[in-house]
Amino acid sequence: MRKKALLAMLLALTLLLSGCALIVKDEAVDNATEIIRMGDQVITKDKVKTEVQNQLDSMAYYYSLYGSSFDMTSPENIAAAQEEAVNALKKDLALTAKAAELGLDKLTAEEEEKAKTTAQESYDGSLEYVKTNLLKDSGLEGEALNKAAADKLTELGVSLDDYIESAKKTAVDDKLREYAIKDVAVTDEEIKAEYDSRVEKDKETYGENAGSWASAANNGTTLYYTPAGVRRVKQILTKFKEEDQTAIDDAKKAQTDANTAVTAANAKVSAAQETIDTEGVTEEIKAQAEADLKAANEELEKANMDLEAANKAVEDATNKAFENITADADEILQKLKDGEDWQKLMDEKNQDPGMKTQEKGYAVAAGMTGFDTAFVDAAMALAKPGDVSDKVKGSSYGYYIIRYDSDEAEGAVSLDDVKETISSALLSTKQNEAYNAAVDQWVEEAGIKVDMNALKN
Repeated sequence: MRKKALLAMLLALTLLLSGCALIVKDEAVDNATEIIRMGDQVITKDKVKTEVQNQLDSMAYYYSLYGSSFDMTSPENIAAAQEEAVNALKKDLALTAKAAELGLDKLTAEEEEKAKTTAQESYDGSLEYVKTNLLKDSGLEGEALNKAAADKLTELGVSLDDYIESAKKTAVDDKLREYAIKDVAVTDEEIKAEYDSRVEKDKETYGENAGSWASAANNGTTLYYTPAGVRRVKQILTKFKEEDQTAIDDAKKAQTDANTAVTAANAKVSAAQETIDTEGVTEEIKAQAEADLKAANEELEKANMDLEAANKAVEDATNKAFENITADADEILQKLKDGEDWQKLMDEKNQDPGMKTQEKGYAVAAGMTGFDTAFVDAAMALAKPGDVSDKVKGSSYGYYIIRYDSDEAEGAVSLDDVKETISSALLSTKQNEAYNAAVDQWVEEAGIKVDMNALKN
C-alpha cells in the first residue's frame, strides 16, 4: 500500500476514534454505481476506478523514467486520470460495437493463431521481467525460478488468457483502423506542396549555416536544401593501440581530478580572502581567516603542481601513442603515393567504423561542431576533389588520412529523391487523422452516457 494512502487511512481512523461524525459508504454498493452506459451495457464505478489507478500508475512510472515524481494524490492529476480513463472506456465500447456492426469482430483461424503467438511472446516477456527484476535475489534457478515467476504474475493478476484477449482485441481494432483509412490517399499536389514547404524550411535553417547542415547530414537527417560550402570526405583512421588509449584515458582522468582540486582550492582562497576583507569582522575571525588563507594557498600551490604534472602525463601518453602508430600511417601514405587504390586501402586499413555507414563519405563544412576540429580543418584545407591529406594528428583517436571526395551541390534536392519519404509521411498523417475522426464520430453516434459526478463522489 502506498505511503500516502496509508497516511490517509490513519487520519480517517483518528477522526473516527475522536468522535467525529463520518458518513461511511457501503463499499460494495458504491463500487456498483453506474458510471458509463451504452444501451444495455454498463460500466460500474469499480471498473472505472481500476482504469483511473492504471492511468495514475502509468504516469508515475513515466515520470520516474526521467527522474521526476508524480503526485497521484493531486486533485488535478486525479481529475485528469478520471477523464482519460472514461474516454478510453467510451472508446472501447464504441469500437467494440462498431466492429460488431461491420462484421469485423470475428477473427479467422490464422488471425487467432497470430494473436495467440503475440500473446505468448508478451507473456514470456513478462516472465523474464519478473525473473530479472523481482526475483533476481531469490537464489532460484531453472524450473523453480520459472514457477516462482509464473506464481508472481498470477499474484499480480496477470495471466496468459489476459494477453490473448488483449491481442485479439488489438487484432479487431487493427481491422477497424484499416476500414477507416481504406480510402485515404495522397495526391501529387499535396506531395509537391509539402516538398516546397520543407525546402523553404531547410533553406531558412541551413542557408547560412553549412556546418549545421553537415552535422545533420552525418546524423542521417533527411534534408531538402543544401547550402554552399559543404563537401564530402572519406578517411583512413589509424587508431591508437589499445594499451596506449588506456594510458591516455587514465592520464586524462587524473588531469580532470587535478583540475577539480585546483577549482576547489581557488574557492577556499576566495572565501578566506573575502572574510579578511569584510569590514567589522572580529580579530578572532580575521585571524582564523588568515590561517585558512595560508592553508588554502598551500593547497592551491600543490594542486597546481599536480595539474602541471597531469598535463605533462597526458602530453607524454599522447606523444607515445602517436609514435607507436606513425609507421602504420606512413605505410598507408606511401602506398597511396605509389598509386595504390584509395578505396582498396580504405577497406583494408581504415579503423573508423563510422566510415562504413557513410557511403558518400562524411559531410564537412567550415565551423561545424560534433567532429574533431583537427579533422574538419584538415578536410577543409584540401584544394580540390581527389586531394589527399598528410597524416593528421587527431585530438582523441589517432592519425587521420583524409580524401576530398566530392562537393555537395547547392540548392534544393530533387523531388524524385525525397518523394517516397514525403508521401509516406503525409499518408501516415492523413491516415491517423482519418482514423481519429472516425473514432470520434463512432463514439458520438454510440450515444454513450456518463455520470462523472457519481465517479467523483
